[in-house]
Amino acid sequence: MGVREEAGSIPPLDGLRGIAVLWVMAFHYCALRDAAADPWVEALRSLPLADAVLRNGYLGVDLFFLISGFLLTLPWLLRARAGEAVPAAMPFYRRRLRRIVPAYYLQLLLLFMLVMPLLRGADYWRRDLYVLAWNAVAHAGFIHNTTPLTSGSMGVNGALWTLAVEAQFYLLLPLLAPLFVRASALVTLAAFLIAAAWQWGARHGLEPLVAAYMSAGAHWAWPESVIRGLLVTQLPSYLGHFALGALLGKAWLAWRGRDPTSRQRGAMTVAGTVATLALVGVLGSRTAVWGELTWLLTTIALGALLLAAALGTGFISGSLLGRGPLAFTGRISYSAYLYHLPVLYLLMHFWKGPAGAMLPAYLASVTLISWLSWRFVEQPFLRVRRPSLSNGSENQRQAQNQLRGSAEKPRPKARANSARHP
Repeated sequence: MGVREEAGSIPPLDGLRGIAVLWVMAFHYCALRDAAADPWVEALRSLPLADAVLRNGYLGVDLFFLISGFLLTLPWLLRARAGEAVPAAMPFYRRRLRRIVPAYYLQLLLLFMLVMPLLRGADYWRRDLYVLAWNAVAHAGFIHNTTPLTSGSMGVNGALWTLAVEAQFYLLLPLLAPLFVRASALVTLAAFLIAAAWQWGARHGLEPLVAAYMSAGAHWAWPESVIRGLLVTQLPSYLGHFALGALLGKAWLAWRGRDPTSRQRGAMTVAGTVATLALVGVLGSRTAVWGELTWLLTTIALGALLLAAALGTGFISGSLLGRGPLAFTGRISYSAYLYHLPVLYLLMHFWKGPAGAMLPAYLASVTLISWLSWRFVEQPFLRVRRPSLSNGSENQRQAQNQLRGSAEKPRPKARANSARHP
């Protein structure tokens, strides 16, 4: 049984996914089009806050990791609250495979068989067959973030490193989730300490590991800076993100369905405002506020906004995030993430139209391709018949309703004019 069946729907998270993928897309578009005299990039760069947001678009990935930790740990937390057995690992793995592999593998097939020949020439595969073959194997096995040879996805879809991090987290979750249920605060603290230690080691230590990488890559002369940059983006660096997301999921379970008092609403508003101001302050600064630990501040701020959105019932959570354009973008966000960079590279390679029309064409192309992938690849594999309650057992039916709780209560209808992304 998946997260939606166990915990019910949380519509604002669709909107947050939409923000995350648009943030990443804007970051890559502006970075790759910065020297192309693109009027859209020039206009955005001229706005101080917009420029700050675009320069830090990698935080969209952080938001994705927080959402994954939030959602995927919920079944373990719900079962513990109901006094039931923990979810089995194999069904969890099967659901994750159905969720991410079909669209990902189709994208890989198109990447190798269509995008690469179009960008590099039809005979590109002859130039270094070993590198191409190893990229195919590493990407298929979600281990392409383990070497500089594969981490950049052949220079045409470098965003795929995050899929490896996600898949590796999925592999560990059935082992870590029971520990988290028993000692949530302790596990979260340990995850942050491991993440901080790994990041420090990746930048300044881990000499034996770095030396081993350099020895293995002697043929390609991998510089130390590239190896250290690779290590910083591996799973241990993001354990704190996933753990914080899980902790926020636990807080959401404790609060959902409650009618908060005016004082509690005020406290949540203040917390959300402080988190927003902190995030804006960090993004607007040209220097790292906390040095190499600035990621702690941005992660906590994004986490506070995630919890506020999940708990909220007002205009922002209900109308802006829970339905409308951002929610639609969130639903197709996985496919959009898979295809946004290859589409951009193809447009940059073949585009002959005016520079000002490039961005609208890019957004339209990614949206269409992503919707097609979501509708005809993602959705068919997710439509799995739910197991029926045995013999209409009333006890099982009541347990099911208790697990779903108030998350499935009907929400008030939104006003007709739903707002777009600010």
